[in-house]
Amino acid sequence: MNQRKEVKIVRGKTIIGILVVMAVLIMGTVFAFGYRGPSGTNACQNLDVEKVKQFQKETQSQRDEMMTKKLELRKEYGKEAPDDKRISTLKQEIRDLKVSIQQAADKYGVDVRCLKGHHRAKRMGTCGTQ
Repeated sequence: MNQRKEVKIVRGKTIIGILVVMAVLIMGTVFAFGYRGPSGTNACQNLDVEKVKQFQKETQSQRDEMMTKKLELRKEYGKEAPDDKRISTLKQEIRDLKVSIQQAADKYGVDVRCLKGHHRAKRMGTCGTQ
């Protein structure tokens, strides 16, 4: 009789353990894929190429400047004695550039998230294919 109770307890704990592991795996998968917005994976497939070209042309100098500021910030952090005031200024300038670029994206109806990482996809041989 005592062994039956122990077996039931062990089975119950095993089932609970399996359920917890499954829940963690499912949640991990959901977070790994991330939130893709209301239209899911199709959000970036309906971009207007001409609007993207206009956006790219209009924001080229801002994007170049932002890259330069990011490199300057990285260089400042790498110094033996980083200048906190310079770091703060660079961060604010980068934020301002991001806002300006986002405003241009909104103007053309372009989701900048769709344009990020395209260089990585190209290196992997999947740029523009699905």
